[in-house]
Amino acid sequence: MKYCEDPDVMIEILRRLPLKSLLRSRCVCKWWNHLISEPLFISNYTLCNPQHQVSGFYMQKFLFLSMNPELRFIPCTGQVDAAPSPSLSFIEDENGVCIKHSCNGLLLCSSFRCCLEEERKYYICKPTTRQYKPLPRPACNTVNGISIAFDPKRSPHYKVICICGHDLLAKHCQIKIYNSYEGCSWRDSGNPFAVLDEFLFNRGVFWKGALHWVGKGKFSLGFDVERELLFKTPMPPIPEGWAERRLGYFGESGGHLYLIEIYGPQTTVFDVMEMSGDYSSWFVKYHVDLSGLAAQYPSMIRYNVQDIHRSVFSALHLVHRNVGENEEEAILVLHIPGKLIPYNLGDNTLIDDFDSSPDLMSMEENLGLSYRWESVHPFSNTLCYI
Repeated sequence: MKYCEDPDVMIEILRRLPLKSLLRSRCVCKWWNHLISEPLFISNYTLCNPQHQVSGFYMQKFLFLSMNPELRFIPCTGQVDAAPSPSLSFIEDENGVCIKHSCNGLLLCSSFRCCLEEERKYYICKPTTRQYKPLPRPACNTVNGISIAFDPKRSPHYKVICICGHDLLAKHCQIKIYNSYEGCSWRDSGNPFAVLDEFLFNRGVFWKGALHWVGKGKFSLGFDVERELLFKTPMPPIPEGWAERRLGYFGESGGHLYLIEIYGPQTTVFDVMEMSGDYSSWFVKYHVDLSGLAAQYPSMIRYNVQDIHRSVFSALHLVHRNVGENEEEAILVLHIPGKLIPYNLGDNTLIDDFDSSPDLMSMEENLGLSYRWESVHPFSNTLCYI
């Protein structure tokens, strides 16, 4: 086979290929594989072919305070092949594997059945290429949360941020960082910090170059990954008469950070709030009224219970999709017993032409809910290598 002698010409040709064709081109010859694997090519390709939208999301069952290793993948962009069969069987771990976090096409996984933390193994993987890399175990006795920070538009390298319980100082945590560029070890970032409020460290959200952990008190916590600085952001006030926060969803979509809190007595009526760009406050972006769904889906209503427990549903994920050349619509994927429902936040209507097939949107029948927002892991099929 005769190859082009000018690498710049070949790079320009490869840069114009769709992602799926580009990944297949790596198998043509060693030279093409070398060109496509270069960090500079990956960076330039990502800038020229940005993947702003989530192509779908993985779900891992959360029921009775335990994780089920079975996965589901729901495509959101009309590409049923946006991710492979939802299996992590290519990762060799005798204890099984579960997803801990996801960020821009990379999954962070860990051993599933472990009695002791020192037995747990961590992995970075990309399911579309079936690549994975074992990570060294963080040097701590307690892992409160672990997340990936990866922005392919800025760098082909990723960081893993671990919130470790401090072994000597009670109610203190230590941030440890694994940098794929620096090598194969963890290092401490900053000094131990006091944790006076309750934060969901097990559900970090990557937005604007920082990881965010929602709080159940007056503040949430952010960590600027580049500058390695912690900062606080405000939470909306808890409504009068309520003793604790009722979180319904916390996540990023379309370059925005969203929060849903659902209080009674009518839990089918709630607001979707968005964080302002300067972190000063939350504001109402969408107002949702699901009270009309009960007639169409009787399974979401329970009787002979208090009003606050009558409506059975959960907000799984908020996703944006293109509906025109310069238009987007925001979709809230709801889970009710036996079904996933796409809900248009712009006009408060159900979406009949959602890209996922009906069999993917159907669920096993049960009296409760198999999934919550904490068990949803967004996935974008971006160009990245482990």
